[in-house]
Amino acid sequence: MRIRISAYEGPLTVRFEPSGMEYELSSGDHLDVLFPPAPDDQVAGHVEYVPGAVTVFSSSDVPGFTRAWNANGEEVTT
Repeated sequence: MRIRISAYEGPLTVRFEPSGMEYELSSGDHLDVLFPPAPDDQVAGHVEYVPGAVTVFSSSDVPGFTRAWNANGEEVTT
């Protein structure tokens, strides 16, 4: 599954767990996040939102890893 996280209404902090990497998005900026494929009975990860921050959680039960790209198309470490 691929999702886009956008800083639509102002700055936004995006955190990736379990790695702890953190990115600050400026208003209008975004990250594209790709979760690895998961078997039908499993979830590759989930996203939690609170005002001003989004946390992307990757499942350790699913093989592969979550990847992300910034608005310039450059892959960032998750």
